[in-house]
Amino acid sequence: MISIVGAGPSGSYLAYLLAKKGEKVNLYEEHSVVGSPIQCTGLTTSSLNGIFDIDENIVINKIRYARIFSPNNNFIEVKLTGTNYVFDRDTFDKYIVNMAINEGAKLHLNSKYNGCINNNSLKIKINNEFKETDLLVGADGPFSNVAKTNGMYNDRKFVYGIQARTKLDCEEDKIDFYLGYGCFGWVVPENNKIARIGIAAYDNSRVEFDRLIKLRKATILNYQSGMIPVYNPKVTTTKDNVYLLGDAATQVKATTYGGIIQGLIAAKEMAKSFEDYDKNWRKSIGKDLWISLYARKIMDRFTTNDYNELVRLFSQYKLKKVLEDNDRDYLAGFALQLLIKEPKLFKFLKYIVFN
Repeated sequence: MISIVGAGPSGSYLAYLLAKKGEKVNLYEEHSVVGSPIQCTGLTTSSLNGIFDIDENIVINKIRYARIFSPNNNFIEVKLTGTNYVFDRDTFDKYIVNMAINEGAKLHLNSKYNGCINNNSLKIKINNEFKETDLLVGADGPFSNVAKTNGMYNDRKFVYGIQARTKLDCEEDKIDFYLGYGCFGWVVPENNKIARIGIAAYDNSRVEFDRLIKLRKATILNYQSGMIPVYNPKVTTTKDNVYLLGDAATQVKATTYGGIIQGLIAAKEMAKSFEDYDKNWRKSIGKDLWISLYARKIMDRFTTNDYNELVRLFSQYKLKKVLEDNDRDYLAGFALQLLIKEPKLFKFLKYIVFN
């Protein structure tokens, strides 16, 4: 028996893959419904196509262009290398969990993980009842109780994300990124009248969020917020017969704080081999996560003038072409290309920190 705690995308996808192989899987979700509360933009890159088939009925918008704004409100526009998808996260999560259920995985709602006993046999406490299992997977988010109760939490850092659905006249096939608003801000359209506006920040998140709302003159419909883990290369993801996945394993890009694709890829690696999981997920996505982390450490030290200069440099066709030809989920594949194309980018490496 394999027990998975957390019915988000990575946990549910792992349940689907394991059940499809004939494994007995219990999927435990502490909430009464899958997909709530929503704490995500619901945006993925075209990399999703290579992971599983997408039901077009759950896609609410398709994005083909991205604009990157500097603090002085200049911007560059790039055509994305593949279509980006905007989902309702609750619908997206339910779609994947139903894939798992259809393969035979058992979903248990209102089932909170409250610790485990891991001696000669593994017993997990769900609500007030102990249940035996062979393997335990924590896919239970950034504050993972599975990690905490098994000595796998390590030294974690977080950023705070605030997002709101807003009324906003916008171009529905373009996402906007704003540099200099906390770590960065975003505008993700659902259509040409509704957009998700948000920021990620270490502190003063509400102030930075209000600045962006004011800039875009948007009317707030409802709020969504949550903590986002910062990738830790030293994270412990396997210990005896306990494993961590997705946000619980800090498998999140530090450049954009997106983790859906990374969690799904890690789930594929775990389903292939529990024994080799830690080695294999690091081989598959570790380099991209590491580079995104150090890109974020560099940008965290940027001044307003640095951001203005960065956008000015990227307005050159030679750099825009690199962005258009590559997927932002795989920064390792084109970071060096950018430096070779424009040596002036090397000056920003003065901010690099290796701790």
